[in-house]
Amino acid sequence: YEGRAEAFFRQPSTDAYGTVVLDPPRGGCAKEVLEGLISATPKRIIYVSCNPATLSRDLRFLIEGGYSILSLTPFDLFPQTAHVECVVLMSREEK
Repeated sequence: YEGRAEAFFRQPSTDAYGTVVLDPPRGGCAKEVLEGLISATPKRIIYVSCNPATLSRDLRFLIEGGYSILSLTPFDLFPQTAHVECVVLMSREEK
C-alpha cells in the first residue's frame, strides 16, 4: 500500500502487516496515524525522520503502544548544517 497514512488508517482493515515504513514531514506523524498504526499491530516499523524532536515524541508514543527500538541510525546527509536524518527500526513486543 502507498499513500497518505491519515487516509489509510481511516479505513478499517483486517489485513496483517509485516512491516510498515513511515516517512512523515518535519512535523512528525499525526496522532491518528500513530493510533492507527498501533491498532494495525505490524510486526516491524521503519521510521524515517528529518526532525529528531518529533521523532522522539512519536517514538515515545509507539513505545507506550508496545513497540521497542531495535536500532536507530542518524545520517548526516546535509554536511555543515544542523539537519540530520534518522532511520529507526522498531519491533512489536510479544506479550
